[in-house]
Amino acid sequence: MTRALLLAQSLRTERIEQHVELARWSTGNSLLVGGIITAVILYAVFWLYRREARGSVSRGLRWAMIVCRALVLVLLGVIGLEPVLVNYVHRRQEACTLVLADSSASMSLVDSYRVPDDARRVETFIRTGGSDAPQHSRDQLLKRLLAEDNAAFLKNLSSKNTTRLSTFSDSASLVGQYPGSPTTTAPGGNTPALTLEPAGPATNLAAAVRGAIDSIGTAPIAGVVILSDGGFNQGEPPAAISTLLKQKGIPAYVVGIGDPADPVNAAITDITAPRAAFKNDPFSITVRVSTKNTGDAPIKVELLEKLSDAASAQVVDTKTIHPEPDGRLATAVFERKLAKPGQAAYTARIPKLPNESVASDNQRELLPAVRILDDKMRVLLVAGAPSYDYRFLARMLERDKSVDVSCWLQSADEKAVRDGTTIITELPTKQEDLFKYDAIILMDVDPAELSPTWGALVTSFVADHGGGLLYAAGNKFTGKFLRSQNTTALVQLLPIAPDPDAEITLNDLGHYQTRSWPLEVPDAALGDPIVRLTDGTTDNRAVWSALDGAYWHYPVRREKPVAQVLLRHSDPRMVSAFGPHVLLADQFVGVGRAAFLGINSTWRWRRGDDSYFNRFWTQLLRYLVEGKLLGGKTRCLIQTPKDQYELGESVAVTVRALDEQFNPMLLPQIDLIVESASTPDSTEPSLRTVTLTPIPSRDGYYQGRFTAERPGTTRLSVRLPGTDPQSTGTRDIAVIQPDLEMQNTAMNREALRQFALATTGAYFDIDEAQRLPNLILDRSRTYVTRERPRPLWDNQYVLVALVALLTVEWILRKKGKLL
Repeated sequence: MTRALLLAQSLRTERIEQHVELARWSTGNSLLVGGIITAVILYAVFWLYRREARGSVSRGLRWAMIVCRALVLVLLGVIGLEPVLVNYVHRRQEACTLVLADSSASMSLVDSYRVPDDARRVETFIRTGGSDAPQHSRDQLLKRLLAEDNAAFLKNLSSKNTTRLSTFSDSASLVGQYPGSPTTTAPGGNTPALTLEPAGPATNLAAAVRGAIDSIGTAPIAGVVILSDGGFNQGEPPAAISTLLKQKGIPAYVVGIGDPADPVNAAITDITAPRAAFKNDPFSITVRVSTKNTGDAPIKVELLEKLSDAASAQVVDTKTIHPEPDGRLATAVFERKLAKPGQAAYTARIPKLPNESVASDNQRELLPAVRILDDKMRVLLVAGAPSYDYRFLARMLERDKSVDVSCWLQSADEKAVRDGTTIITELPTKQEDLFKYDAIILMDVDPAELSPTWGALVTSFVADHGGGLLYAAGNKFTGKFLRSQNTTALVQLLPIAPDPDAEITLNDLGHYQTRSWPLEVPDAALGDPIVRLTDGTTDNRAVWSALDGAYWHYPVRREKPVAQVLLRHSDPRMVSAFGPHVLLADQFVGVGRAAFLGINSTWRWRRGDDSYFNRFWTQLLRYLVEGKLLGGKTRCLIQTPKDQYELGESVAVTVRALDEQFNPMLLPQIDLIVESASTPDSTEPSLRTVTLTPIPSRDGYYQGRFTAERPGTTRLSVRLPGTDPQSTGTRDIAVIQPDLEMQNTAMNREALRQFALATTGAYFDIDEAQRLPNLILDRSRTYVTRERPRPLWDNQYVLVALVALLTVEWILRKKGKLL
């Protein structure tokens, strides 16, 4: 008797055998003694009835009574032995071979196979499959290995064990079972129809192996077959999975698919530009390119521009770069200047190189787009005395048509003619007057003419309203400024910590120096827009070294933890426990920006050519005013720690909300609208609402957090109560999808081989794959189960038979007159 069950996705067969067994006295001496006693009793019955002399007992009657008595005794003996009927179930559990086919994005690559031995292996496999195509992508090779017209691979695997085929990338998906009950079958056959879409964002071998093992329950596993290029970039390391398989006694057999040679690749790793620029003002777009195995051939980089009113992007500039040695990034810097305000979207592109497999990283879009501003910068320049830096800076700002500057020289006579394009007759001390400006420049100001109230007003101007503040040190009032009670609030805004021993250092050096020390730009700041005086990073460092350096500087103890140092002193004596002295640093303060300049000799850079002086101050000023122009003039300002996030990353949002009188708005909560970009799967943008709650001890500030869900530009917006245009705030952030699959595209043969050997399995190249099924043993198991015995003696039939025999014997004895 046989029956088939489909249990735990693995085919089991059952065969049932029935046996009659004795529950008591069935073995050993007890059965022998019982048999002898039974024989003796039967003989005694026979002997007694043969010699019975009473009554009138005929020969036939005598034999009938003997038979009845013997049957009763035999039946009692059988009852004493307790016979039972037992079923023995023979269950055969088919073993499973798990086949995992890689469907990650790297499997879509078309390899060039520049090494002859690797090319020969692929050609051998392709000829075996009946194709003469010159090039095949990795997923096409995989499909050919598993296709119905080349089904010998799956058939051989299934000749000993059931084969379960799954695809995997960042997660696994069952394709079917062969033979057995496939999820999907090819037309006219049992081979699972493999629909392989190599688009997975990552390769998680651990999740695939663990999921495949768990899916078959307790069924034995003959082996795990992995068909992959070895780019395992997510989840547990392969060593942990090989240890798990070895502990379970499951060998892994790996077929490597792809080109193991280092690929030829040119990739745009980064494209940066300022978030905003002024119309008719030049700005730079920096593109960084990484190269692998491209040789010395030059590479062309194209810049595409799409303006707000344009239907499509156009190539506006092309640069030629040369690969850098030692894997360093090559840089292409594009200069743009636009006459109309609006949005300008930029994309950098590299044409596909010969023998290049990965072309998806040859193009990158700048996110978010550059905002071209139409506003004029309003600057308040306050100086303690008419230093050279003050004189040349004031003249430069007066000539700049994008700047509206007001100057207040503290040392000037009351009747003196004031500098600036907008003349002021007193230092602005009221909120409505001071907050009209976008940035304040303090050049060695006299703290005695400032009040603590003015310092608190400037603090609000910077931290709450996005204004910019620069303090430029001088050798007349700076020491007093950093120590005065009147300017405590202003000093707290600066990105430096004052040195209490600064005056001692200055006295030791002398207030007037005859030698200058070069200005050093730290490596981390070499590409910062403020100190970028040329288009290339190497030339930029050379320009700073050639400029007149620091004659006099005001020493500070260190930069603050959140500050960025842009210039340092090169004099080996000017070193503290925190490093070389800081000469230029900046930092964000609330929604605004603050900077510190520790030298007073930038005017010397005008010697022979004033372009470096003008460019430095223009770039520094642009940095200071951006906070105000990008949001400080609105009642609602949205802030995020950075402009670009990876898919799935948590985004922290802070919103500053003001009422119509620009006072902090006190609300129980604020709703943030998050509008994500459309995707190929969904043409409609995604809208969701995130609740922002008040920040304790910071009136008018609200915070919240959400997860970046879609790649592309995500717009954040808040609508405050009120009807004025300033009640709405917006901010765009970029969400990118990490391209893990295209970072290391070479088939990792060594990692695949080590993984297989660690599980006592084996590795095969693509042309050797047909040898693999012969190594997998039949691991099916047969289990014999004894079911609960069913008694044969304890039933009504035995009782009826016993009573009937005794009754017949009694009747016969009555008839023979033996009673």
